[in-house]
Amino acid sequence: MLLILKNFLKSIALVPSVLALSFFGFAVLLTTIRIEYEHYTFFKALIITDAKDIQFVIAYVIGGIFTLTIFSYTMVMNVLNRNINNYSPRLIPLLLSEKHHQVILGFTSGTIVYAMVLSVALINDNSNYFPAIGAALAAIFAMVCVLLFIYFIHSVSKSIHINYILRELFNQTVKQMQKRAVEYGEKIDYNKDMPFDHELYSDTVGVLRLFSIKNVKKIVDDYGIKIQVNKRCGDFIYKDDVLLRMDKKLSDEQLNRLRALFVIDHEVAVDVHEIGFKHFVEVAVKASSPAINDPGTSKSCIDYLTQLFIYRCGLPFEGKHISLFDTRICLRQIDNSTLLVKCFVEMYRYMKDDPLLSPTLQKALLTIQNKSGHTLNLDWKKLRDYERLM
Repeated sequence: MLLILKNFLKSIALVPSVLALSFFGFAVLLTTIRIEYEHYTFFKALIITDAKDIQFVIAYVIGGIFTLTIFSYTMVMNVLNRNINNYSPRLIPLLLSEKHHQVILGFTSGTIVYAMVLSVALINDNSNYFPAIGAALAAIFAMVCVLLFIYFIHSVSKSIHINYILRELFNQTVKQMQKRAVEYGEKIDYNKDMPFDHELYSDTVGVLRLFSIKNVKKIVDDYGIKIQVNKRCGDFIYKDDVLLRMDKKLSDEQLNRLRALFVIDHEVAVDVHEIGFKHFVEVAVKASSPAINDPGTSKSCIDYLTQLFIYRCGLPFEGKHISLFDTRICLRQIDNSTLLVKCFVEMYRYMKDDPLLSPTLQKALLTIQNKSGHTLNLDWKKLRDYERLM
């Protein structure tokens, strides 16, 4: 139950659901609390008491907002379909996660819910009270929905441009790297001789989501143990895989509490910053294909990747294993050299014969080498060697 709640709080359904429930609660209060609005000068212009007029306004609002909502969904589906066909389906969560789109969906859904509650209250034979300003408020909400719909068209039209999407993906990946680096704190060298004799196995199958080091540290401190996380965030986990190793034996209750911190599900771990690198590679490769033939987008992806690698080399991600908090938490991660090979070999395979993109890849490698201050052990000749091996 707790896992379902956590997933809901992180999903795109949270904001629309909260707004729709807020409109429902407001409508219930409005039809329940008896107020004589005629006594207030401010509300006199909003008072509608004729039942037929009220029915007309409410029916107009419900029908109109339904139409706008359906049209909005159609536009969103067209945008998503275009991005799937042209670039990568991995970009869909990035588009859907924009809060202002969720607010617009929540407000339009809430307006429909509000109007429906009023319509039920109007035809209810057991109630002799109907708020005199209810219909006018429904009309006002409908006008706000129209304004939001205009903004929605503008926003969606902007968000379908691949340059905007790449910029948002770059910013998101940088923020994820910064956040993870802050969680690491002081890094200690990995000690391979530490006694991790007890194992915790995965009880499900799926992708390991990004876990909170702060929450893991709290459990480790409470139980007085040291742990080694055997899998990287974003890895696919098979059932009965070794998820953790520990230096002490724990009870079943303690193991379940520890296992609950490591969420494994079917969704792509978009909160893992290495996934952002992967998305850039996917878009670059597909844009360079003969079907799309968009070398400009591929070049933009390479430029963004270059800057991301330069930035990543300055953060504590250079080792495959790290230990935190006096070796109480040991983690596996993708080091910079391995990630560089994974990204550039994949792009080299598809772009090595392109007269524009091949020099761009060479320049990117030199730029990363010169500006990062790290020896990454990868050049153009080694790219060819890796490409033959893979």
